[in-house]
Amino acid sequence: MSRNLLVRWLVVCLIPLATLAVFAANPPEDKPQHLINGIILACEATFLFKFVLFDTIKHHLKQEFDLKRKTMFLFIPIILLVVYLFHYFGAF
Repeated sequence: MSRNLLVRWLVVCLIPLATLAVFAANPPEDKPQHLINGIILACEATFLFKFVLFDTIKHHLKQEFDLKRKTMFLFIPIILLVVYLFHYFGAF
């Protein structure tokens, strides 16, 4: 089970980092492209949240509480991505 959790950690961390690297290499040329990049990041955050949430629910229903606790730590990178989204759109 630890290999599966490692793969999930890589997915949750590397997908947003790869997207941010592409956006950093190709900065938006105008405001609509800036908005599109933000929407892409928001969609990624939503997908990853559902990805982790469904896995957490699965562990809860199977009464695998140790794996559930370890899986819930996957929400940390997603929360950091959401905080970055607020910063990206100029909230702070």
